[in-house]
Amino acid sequence: MISALAWVRKGVAAERPSRHEMTEEEYARLQTEAASEINEAKRELKQTTDTELLNDPALKDFDLEHYDSENSSDEEAQDGPHIFSNIKGLSFYAEDEHDPLINGEDDAELEAEEAEEERVFATDNLLLVAKTEDDISSIDMCVFEPESDSLFVHHDFMLPAFPLQVTWLDYRVGRKAKMEGSGNYVAVATFEPRIEIWDLDTLDAAYPDLVLGTTDKKALRKAKGKPHKEFHTDAVMDMSWNTNVRNLLASSSADTTVKLWDLSSAV
Repeated sequence: MISALAWVRKGVAAERPSRHEMTEEEYARLQTEAASEINEAKRELKQTTDTELLNDPALKDFDLEHYDSENSSDEEAQDGPHIFSNIKGLSFYAEDEHDPLINGEDDAELEAEEAEEERVFATDNLLLVAKTEDDISSIDMCVFEPESDSLFVHHDFMLPAFPLQVTWLDYRVGRKAKMEGSGNYVAVATFEPRIEIWDLDTLDAAYPDLVLGTTDKKALRKAKGKPHKEFHTDAVMDMSWNTNVRNLLASSSADTTVKLWDLSSAV
């Protein structure tokens, strides 16, 4: 399901986007978040009865009530794949230096091909597509080619919740805040009570460059969706970037408030 669209201003995207490399801090953050989600899931599981689990529509196909009594004799009787059943087409080399998988020749060619595929031209028509498939939400930066009437995904970002609105902006934030010139970013509003701003010129980014709002779950639970003077407490429904005063972004929320954010300070 596509829930929001936005064009990227033509000619502003970096010709060769940089590839993000995870830092030790980001790896530690991932571990902390994973542990927190596991603990939250365990807490919710303790509050769920066995009957509720068995009647969960999402688990019906697994027939958990008869899981232990399943007959696996048919599966055991089936012949599995033989270890050498598909050796046609395999190449053998007498010397390691002749093997392209070892000497790195194929790697160099592959890297060159990938770099060319990742290239963005100033004449490209770039479209941001917010979509959700199988409960997984993402932002796709797509290239539209009018000559062939085709649209393909250049790269994407994973989102924490269903996206409601996207806004393109060129004000530099996060890692590139002190760099001169205009940037290439997208602000994303979701059912979460905060706004994520992603750098469109960075590939494989695990986290947004800037988050507007609080990530403190205790503070959000305490607010319970009621208006708060410092952050949104419910889904962000809409946004508007000020093209004249480029560090200002306005947002409206289901918590019945409208907020004006200063992108230079994230408040």
